[in-house]
Amino acid sequence: MDRSLRLRSFGFAAIVLYCLLYLVPTFVDSERIPSWFFFDHKITLGLDLQGGAQFTYSIALDKAVDDKAAEIRRDVEAELAEKKIEGAASTPDIAPGAIAITLKDPAKKDEVQKLVASRYGDIITTMSCPAQGPLKDSLCMRISSSFADGIKKSALKQAVGTIKKRIDARGVSEPTVIEKDDQIIVELPGLDKDNIARIKELIARTAKLEFKIVADGSPWMSGLYQHVVKPDPAAEALGITALPDAWAHEKSGKEFFDSYLKAYDRDESFTVDEAKKSGCWRRDLPEKDGKVRCKVTGRRVIERYLEELAAANPQFHVPPDGQIGFELVFPDSVGEKADKRPYWRTYYLDRAVRLTGSAISKADVSYDPNTLRPEVAVEFNRLGARAFGDLTGANVGRKMAIILDDVVASAPTIQSAIRQGRSSITMGGSDPRTQERDALDLVNVLRTGSLPAPLEEQQVAELGPTLGRDAVDKAQLSFGLGIILVVIMMIGVYRWSGTIAIVTVAINIMMMLAVMAMFRATLTLPGIAAVVLTVGMAVDGNVLIYERIREELNLGKSVKGAVEVGFQRAFSSILDGQLTTAVAGWVLLQYGSGPIYGFAVMLLVGIATTLFTNVLITRFFFDLYVSKKKGELATISI
Repeated sequence: MDRSLRLRSFGFAAIVLYCLLYLVPTFVDSERIPSWFFFDHKITLGLDLQGGAQFTYSIALDKAVDDKAAEIRRDVEAELAEKKIEGAASTPDIAPGAIAITLKDPAKKDEVQKLVASRYGDIITTMSCPAQGPLKDSLCMRISSSFADGIKKSALKQAVGTIKKRIDARGVSEPTVIEKDDQIIVELPGLDKDNIARIKELIARTAKLEFKIVADGSPWMSGLYQHVVKPDPAAEALGITALPDAWAHEKSGKEFFDSYLKAYDRDESFTVDEAKKSGCWRRDLPEKDGKVRCKVTGRRVIERYLEELAAANPQFHVPPDGQIGFELVFPDSVGEKADKRPYWRTYYLDRAVRLTGSAISKADVSYDPNTLRPEVAVEFNRLGARAFGDLTGANVGRKMAIILDDVVASAPTIQSAIRQGRSSITMGGSDPRTQERDALDLVNVLRTGSLPAPLEEQQVAELGPTLGRDAVDKAQLSFGLGIILVVIMMIGVYRWSGTIAIVTVAINIMMMLAVMAMFRATLTLPGIAAVVLTVGMAVDGNVLIYERIREELNLGKSVKGAVEVGFQRAFSSILDGQLTTAVAGWVLLQYGSGPIYGFAVMLLVGIATTLFTNVLITRFFFDLYVSKKKGELATISI
């Protein structure tokens, strides 16, 4: 054996050994693998092979832009106060990232505009204010398009990272989270329906924590209260009631008065579009005469009422500096006749966000010493603790709403300034086991961080393990039959040379799987189809080589010369065919998604390994065979 052949022998043996080691975790149970074995990458079966769920979400990226606008608004208000300019800044719903500054003295508009431009000129542009309404004399601006695009891209990447952390914290094996355009695709293989439902809820939870002050005694809320108790037939038809609220500061005895709206969930009939707008539509709802019947939350009932009321009477538009908050209340009523149904109630809040979940440094499950109910205890970082102390110190006696995912979790009365930097979030009035589970999930999402914007579910695909098992069985059957037919054909037609082709195809498949394991890829049914297609292309390459060798032998060339020329002349045909297929695979890779993308990846990997085995491995076996024979071979089994 010459030196070149010996080096190739060692090189190919090392490649085969390396591939085999990489495949051990995939085909051997982890408990049987010793701890010192450092190859830990494995191939994961896709949803179509082992069951699970795939969720497709869109993300409300405009909300991330609005949050940045709210941050700028707070800075602008601080600047106005520092310059002793009377006015208020707001974030009206007139455009994504809009900011409006209303000044007591309109003559100061130019001064304020220069002040804002000097600080935010590179990220803010001016815009026209509405010609009618409370903002007609205000100074309006918005976050620039280029900066907004940057916020959206960052928000999308942050959302993907946060979702991965949440799923990992729940111990889900081999999840897949990818971004595709403005969507996020989540694949959870091997989960049952109960776990899928819980993970689904965990993923979509924004975990956006905010602290706002309840604007008690608001003239706007008082006017709304008087309108509803008049009574208002529209409110009565929807089951909405207006109730007074009162509390007192324990030490000073100072009394505070407020009012709120209350509504229960109710069943209503809608068209599908109306049901979607009302937030109660589900895919499994039966449709009759173009309508579905679904349960509308009390919150949505109140929201719809307020929208219609404001449209009919502009004085009931929510003021720019205020907002309506909603709490789901579980009554602690006793007695047989007591109404224990949960209901939704409103809070009229200052729109300004005084503190957010980004100031939290620690979150843990704890238990209320009086009720023994689980709650989430949070600790703020140094800056957050100072802000929380200032917030509570300036609003003693008032209520502070703790808002989680746009729902008021609780609204405790501030009895004194809280300087220790600690607070707690209650879990509502459900049963203790559910409360504890919710508390654990909330701790998880607070620790992993909030989503930069809410997610909206676009598509759900759940696949049971039985269907997955059927898919695996059929895939194995098709793959096995294909291999058997190829073996029979190659050995029957090409005899000993056919055996070489079978060995190189086996090495080809092994290399493909090793590459998949190396990158922890997921094997799907389309991926198996790509493997089967690769087997066909590999055999086709061998057939081209063998036929060229036969032609050269028929022309009277020696075995060594025929092998040399056969490989040289077949190479261009093999390369041309593989490159043509690779172009198609690249197009699928660029524009395909889901199963198509998986097929394209496996196809391109297969093309690379096929070229390697056809041109190098097959040639090596022929050279090895020729070198083992003493003297000049008269013929070869081909």
